[in-house]
Amino acid sequence: MSIGHDPAVVSLRSRWLDPLVAGLAALLLGAAFSWVPSYWSDEATTLQVARVPLGELLAFVHQRDAVHTVYYLLMHFWVGAFGEAEVATRFPSAVFVGAGAAGVLVLTRMLTTRRTALLAAAVFAVLPRFTLEAAEARPYALTAALAVWVTVLLLVASRRHRRRWWIGYGAVLAGSIATFVPLGLIIVVHGVFLLLAPAQRRRRGARHRLLGWSVSTGAALFVTSPVIGTVLAERSRLLGVADPSTGADVTWWTVLVDPWFVTGLAFAVVSAVLLILLGTRLRDRSRTPGSVVLLGALWVALPAGLLLALGLVLSPVYTSRLVTFSAPGMCLLLAVAVTGFRRRWISIALVALLVAASVPTYVLQRLPTGKGGGSDLSQLSSYIESQARPGDAFLLDATGTVSTRPRQAIYAYPERFAGLDDVAFVRSGLPSGSYSDVTLRLDDEDDAVDLADRLSSVDRLWIARLSVDVLSEDDLRQLRDEGYEIRQEHRTGRSVVYLFARPPA
Repeated sequence: MSIGHDPAVVSLRSRWLDPLVAGLAALLLGAAFSWVPSYWSDEATTLQVARVPLGELLAFVHQRDAVHTVYYLLMHFWVGAFGEAEVATRFPSAVFVGAGAAGVLVLTRMLTTRRTALLAAAVFAVLPRFTLEAAEARPYALTAALAVWVTVLLLVASRRHRRRWWIGYGAVLAGSIATFVPLGLIIVVHGVFLLLAPAQRRRRGARHRLLGWSVSTGAALFVTSPVIGTVLAERSRLLGVADPSTGADVTWWTVLVDPWFVTGLAFAVVSAVLLILLGTRLRDRSRTPGSVVLLGALWVALPAGLLLALGLVLSPVYTSRLVTFSAPGMCLLLAVAVTGFRRRWISIALVALLVAASVPTYVLQRLPTGKGGGSDLSQLSSYIESQARPGDAFLLDATGTVSTRPRQAIYAYPERFAGLDDVAFVRSGLPSGSYSDVTLRLDDEDDAVDLADRLSSVDRLWIARLSVDVLSEDDLRQLRDEGYEIRQEHRTGRSVVYLFARPPA
């Protein structure tokens, strides 16, 4: 037999080549066209923090968003090295999605067949949640990759019965929690899995396995307790001042659909049918590997369930993006659901159906206004940059819902406003722990005098408002009183940009 067909060589190739190919494919799919959509408000917050000096960054996260400290530090150095273009700032997330897909393949292969493992990685790559997060300058793809690989380490440690593996598991778990405190909920998933998985119970050393897990998780929680305490204390303070970031999206959609499928309705429907079919054959162990189904179900249900329960007892803390790290569990379930049919052509057809169902959502996510409910920050800022003259002033509306404020454009694309006068600016909000600058408002009587004084030397003024919140008659009257006439009106997606100018003397 030639070495090319040696089973040991083939096994070695599949062991390393499969994850490499799966990870690279997911990375490329995630990174493709990631430069097309405009930044939106959440990504603007990443850029705001990442671009400030390191000392100011650390001071800010001490007041706000300590939960993202590690990611902001990573992006601080990344932006310093590679710049703030969309393709650059979003590329790390594509890498994390690739790492997650490779990890899901390794994890699933440890529990069931190579075929199911390959399908799990494929589902991971096309799952709408991950095609979205792969093109986001936010930390959620990183949380999913960490959750996958710490789970791989759990299985390795539970099988090898070696102290060094439990030490490694505890160290990676501690690093994961320090990176994103809600990821600590994966501990519950791991503990329940070790208790209930038939394969784990049958193996020798079940007590030592639980002891190793208990000591490792206890050590990880002890080491990260300062980080956990900081995040919880910050959370309590922010909830006390009506923090808008949580508690507003707890609906059946955001609990049952959004964490995995985002707006991918077709993908969600196909997945629901597959999960129902999976449920009907759970008793047939030859077609439904119990361990992988159990792990997937626990991974999907427990983190979201615990956050929802915590919200009922204390205060609302659930958002769908917080549980992005549990989306790999859905990939495990769908892979088993697809491979459980005795006729292979059915499985192939279902995989093709899932891929086809992912296409519309993928395309929408890569449109110029594909983020944040139609964010047009890039279009808005580009239009002003192309039309403005040196010395012009701008007044970007900073009222209403944070995620739709036109003023987010200056946080996302500050270089496009270079040479223009930010006439409403009072002071940055970052030193006081806020992402929003303190600004003067056109429709505020208390600000009117200061704003009028600033406008006295401004001949051309650019104003951006939401299309649903156009300038009122009072606003127009105030501008006319200052000597301005409207010269241009241009719509950019969900916003409208006006140019007001004083007639030549």
